[in-house]
Amino acid sequence: MQQLRILMYHSIGTPPAGAHMRKLYVSEDHFDRQCWLLRRLGMRGVSMSEGLRGLRAGTAKKLAVLSFDDGYADNLSEAAPILRAHGFQATCYVVSGAIGGHNRWDAEQLAVMKPLMDQRAIEQWLACGNEIGSHSVSHPRLTELDRASAMHEIADSRRELQRITGTTVDHFCYPYGEHDETSMELVREAGYVSAVTTRLGPALPGSNPFRLPRISVDRGAGLLKFALRAATPYSWLRRQ
Repeated sequence: MQQLRILMYHSIGTPPAGAHMRKLYVSEDHFDRQCWLLRRLGMRGVSMSEGLRGLRAGTAKKLAVLSFDDGYADNLSEAAPILRAHGFQATCYVVSGAIGGHNRWDAEQLAVMKPLMDQRAIEQWLACGNEIGSHSVSHPRLTELDRASAMHEIADSRRELQRITGTTVDHFCYPYGEHDETSMELVREAGYVSAVTTRLGPALPGSNPFRLPRISVDRGAGLLKFALRAATPYSWLRRQ
């Protein structure tokens, strides 16, 4: 069966002392090894746009989408050089109203203020051959908003990101992975071609493009577990 694995990352680096949710960090060394392993398995790390093209063309088996949530500065400083060294590309989902700021939506929960890419960093990310997607304007729980507020978060983010980069932004990531029929409808109306969730599993040819599952890669994932999730039916069999 044709499957597209969309891998989900957040930060690349070492969690600072006192940080909570340390699993959201993957060290530079581990990320480099994961990219190396994908290459050894005959796979290639790609953006969402290329991954979805492969799924439609029946060539997704050797592709792994590399996606980064929130737009942290370390995605450029730490992840981008590793991606370039392996000839890979990735998609970073950016919170448009927090560009150049920090993770104000969960800084207290994570016990650390993590810097986000500013406009110049986003331009450098794109210049490396990578892609950006939208992660809303302010990272709210969309299912708790009224329709007009949710549309603002979804559509205005796309418009702003396209304005500052001069590129088309086709892909959306639901904050916290939370979505419902209304938010999926609004994403479609806003002009996106896909949206990703935090549901576990690979994308299949018949998957709803506005409710795509992903495979989380966290700090505790060793190479064997990573290989099982990235290149075998393990993630599909384990889907919840």
